[in-house]
Amino acid sequence: MWEAPPLPKLQEALASPSNPIGMRMRAAYFLRQAYENAIRNTPTDENIETTVQQINDDDRTLDDIVIKTLGECLMNNKHGSLLRHEFAYIMGQLRDERCCPCLEQVLSDTTDCVMVRHECAEALGAIGSKQSIPILEHALEISPNTPEIGETCRIAIDYLLWKQDGANDENDNEEEKGEAPMLCACMASPYSSIDPAPPHPKHANLSTSKIGSILQDDSIPLFERYRAMFSLRNRGGSECVHELGKTLVEDTSSALLRHEVAYVLGQMQHPDSVDALSESLQREDEHEMVRHESAEALGSIEGRWEDVEVVLKQFINDKDDVVRDSCIVALDAADYWGYNNVAATIDK
Repeated sequence: MWEAPPLPKLQEALASPSNPIGMRMRAAYFLRQAYENAIRNTPTDENIETTVQQINDDDRTLDDIVIKTLGECLMNNKHGSLLRHEFAYIMGQLRDERCCPCLEQVLSDTTDCVMVRHECAEALGAIGSKQSIPILEHALEISPNTPEIGETCRIAIDYLLWKQDGANDENDNEEEKGEAPMLCACMASPYSSIDPAPPHPKHANLSTSKIGSILQDDSIPLFERYRAMFSLRNRGGSECVHELGKTLVEDTSSALLRHEVAYVLGQMQHPDSVDALSESLQREDEHEMVRHESAEALGSIEGRWEDVEVVLKQFINDKDDVVRDSCIVALDAADYWGYNNVAATIDK
């Protein structure tokens, strides 16, 4: 695990939206690590331990401070859409209901950025509070002409209802019910992320091409297509990457789905995904959410870095702010983690 800089340093990095975007992005994810350290009560270094003691002296806890800091950053439009949507994503991954009021406020503001509102809806689904269902339903109603919001809210609601029903998939055995369905070991998730939909247990018995056909079938509810997508991710390998890449470049039914496919390919970090992700980024008529996610996914792939670097550098002056910033962040992250792998600092 990387050593997190002390909390005051992280807050300083996020205090000014004029700080380099790569610095602010790293600070946000270090905040997530600091939160997780605090919740586990297992500080990893003297900086974290000292900070916890200082905050306790003020009758506050480290996790309180992290949530408050992320919430303030989410509400600050000067950070830009890309970073604000990352703040919302991190808040969802914390799975802490204290994040819900801030996320619900942004989601319910129809004047705010669609990409940020979408991420707030997805974060509420990840947190999993049934109290968020009415807020998600309301957001769906007030956003009839914004499919990115409507689809995200629908998936989040379906996921919360699925959990509320005991994670019960039709015709599953009793032992396959609970917090999440039991899966074949080869289908279990090797990733630490909280996903917007669970893989289906039945996918374990299907061929990769069959799961791919479910993902690509736009007559199927989006929630079920998401489940197929995460089944492919968990199975892994070149064949699954091919099915996901095919969806990324051939689907015309949902920008939301394509953006999630790009995110999943970034998690997999498989070199065979470079061509599809590059094609997606290069499509100037593609939704900015999809292009942004494709850029960040490319930045996570080391196996063909020379090819990836060429593509990302083509778009560091893109006319779309989100796409441009995503390419800058991807290049920055590759440089930072590739050449400073002894101890992390924020200032670089």
